Amino acid sequence: MRGNFSIYPMNPKTLLALGLCVFAASVFSGCSTQRTRTGSNNTFLGGLAQVNTGSYMPPGPITIPVDGTEAFGRVNPSGDEIKLLWGAITWTDY
Repeated sequence: MRGNFSIYPMNPKTLLALGLCVFAASVFSGCSTQRTRTGSNNTFLGGLAQVNTGSYMPPGPITIPVDGTEAFGRVNPSGDEIKLLWGAITWTDY
């Protein structure tokens, strides 16, 4: 006996509306650049990306750390830190 199952749990119009809401929330949540007391710049792109220059802070325990100096073998690290997807992935260059 076959059931009436669909490949998609929601219809395409609902998925499109949900995708547009997520996109709008990420784009319109704000973009800003801040200068800290130490002279480094922090740039926020709606939570999707956060760039900290001259950070040298260790990645947090709830992130997937990616070490740029090991990936590319850089000798002179810049101290930059890039967090993607609200801090789920952290790229460090130190």
